[in-house]
Amino acid sequence: MNKREFELVTEGIDKVYTFVLDSHDYYAAPKDYGNGEMMNMAEMHTLSLIADNPGISVSGVSKMWNRTVSAASQNINRLVKKGLAQKRKEKGDNKTIHLYATAKGMEFSRLHKEYDEKELTRLAKSLLKKHSFEELSTALEVIETGISVIEKRTEK
Repeated sequence: MNKREFELVTEGIDKVYTFVLDSHDYYAAPKDYGNGEMMNMAEMHTLSLIADNPGISVSGVSKMWNRTVSAASQNINRLVKKGLAQKRKEKGDNKTIHLYATAKGMEFSRLHKEYDEKELTRLAKSLLKKHSFEELSTALEVIETGISVIEKRTEK
């Protein structure tokens, strides 16, 4: 790679950082998913994970989201406090706390999935107005490689 190519890649990576930071801000901002209550994406995605995997443990949630048990617990505790999820111990297993969505939580999860489908469809259409399917596929491959590189660095 020559110096100019290196500079172009570096400039591109700076744009990726901006995208990641902007995405994080969007992810953290509370939204109304169609139920009149404001919730952030972390809460909604955690709720949907629980709704889709009845009986999952806190550590199971943390592994699936690649977050610490503490971070997962904080989201779960907020969901329990809002009456969207419940914690239960199963017979014969007094150590593990199992998580279940309440009826209200199941409805919120359904609304969240509808919201996400509309938003992802809108995003895909916007991207396809400017980029070909092949370009988007290549970009996703690059992102996957970036994720892999970061995961390897954080394992050390």
